[in-house]
Amino acid sequence: MKIFAISDIHGEMRYFERAAGLIRSADMVAVAGDLEKTGSRESAEEVISCIENYNSNILAVHGNWDRKEVLDLLEERGYSIHGRGRIAGGIGFFGVGGSSVTPMNTVSEYTEEAINEFLTAGFNEIRHAEKIVLISHTPPRKVRDRTFFGLRGGSASIAEFVKKSTIALCIVGHIHEAFGTENLGNCIVVNTGPFKKGRYALIDIGGSISVELGRL
Repeated sequence: MKIFAISDIHGEMRYFERAAGLIRSADMVAVAGDLEKTGSRESAEEVISCIENYNSNILAVHGNWDRKEVLDLLEERGYSIHGRGRIAGGIGFFGVGGSSVTPMNTVSEYTEEAINEFLTAGFNEIRHAEKIVLISHTPPRKVRDRTFFGLRGGSASIAEFVKKSTIALCIVGHIHEAFGTENLGNCIVVNTGPFKKGRYALIDIGGSISVELGRL
């Protein structure tokens, strides 16, 4: 399976046309949150419709700047895996949106206990899949989560869940400057970087997992 993975779009539309070929050739588009910048459903609809022009096989979670109406939109379109699991191409996908509590008091933040509940609910739906992928807006704590100021913006619950579970791949965003890949136990963590600046990841899942980070 070939996945075109992005996060932190923040309503920036200009890179979609440049990425059209990559999106069309992917088996799936994974969106790891923060679709728009105004918090509105209308802005998120524009982003989703733009992706659908090239590929309608989408799995997504909302970000910490996405209001509840954005989550509602993703659920209505059948794309949301926040607190849910989905089998696609024999691979188990599950997700968690929003973020752990931040100093900025953004619109979709959850306690670590709530994050663990979302993870557990989604994982239980796909736990017997041969390969399991987590799509999370927030990175695991201390993995691809360091800010420019040296602070850690990841979730402790996600880190612990990944370490104790059979997750092969974790696709994240949230901390724009922490783009890149890193291993957490047997899991490959991919922070795609912000699509609003043209960053993305191409992921190929077969017998093994390969990741190519790119910028448009």
